[in-house]
Amino acid sequence: MFFLSLARATAPAGAWLIYPARVPVSPRKKAPKAMLSLVETDNGRTVDIRRGETVQVSLPENATTGYRWAIDRCDEEFIEALATEPHYTARGRGAGGEIAFIFQGKKIGTAEIVLKHWRHWEGDSSVTSRFRIRLRVQP
Repeated sequence: MFFLSLARATAPAGAWLIYPARVPVSPRKKAPKAMLSLVETDNGRTVDIRRGETVQVSLPENATTGYRWAIDRCDEEFIEALATEPHYTARGRGAGGEIAFIFQGKKIGTAEIVLKHWRHWEGDSSVTSRFRIRLRVQP
């Protein structure tokens, strides 16, 4: 009788291990609107985008040199930095690639994004170049 009572008492615990409680799933974010792609030759441009539209800035980078692209300034009132995505080739040690920064227009207005190519541990004296883009976010 003791074993039967023990089996009944532990059965719910065993079921919990096999069938864990449901965890609420957060709703998916809305898919971003169309993405505008910009490259190194777009430096200094002013671009019109709509609120919610995304912009991808792709720049050449060779991280093995220690020089990396980083966000220097981004007016977060109008623009949101969504992601940084490195894309390096597998052609061997020291091979370069590119880095992509993805931004989204979040409020109507004009904002500037400035990226810098630098060695972060050496500070601003190591900046070799800057990439600037002005985004006009429209409804």
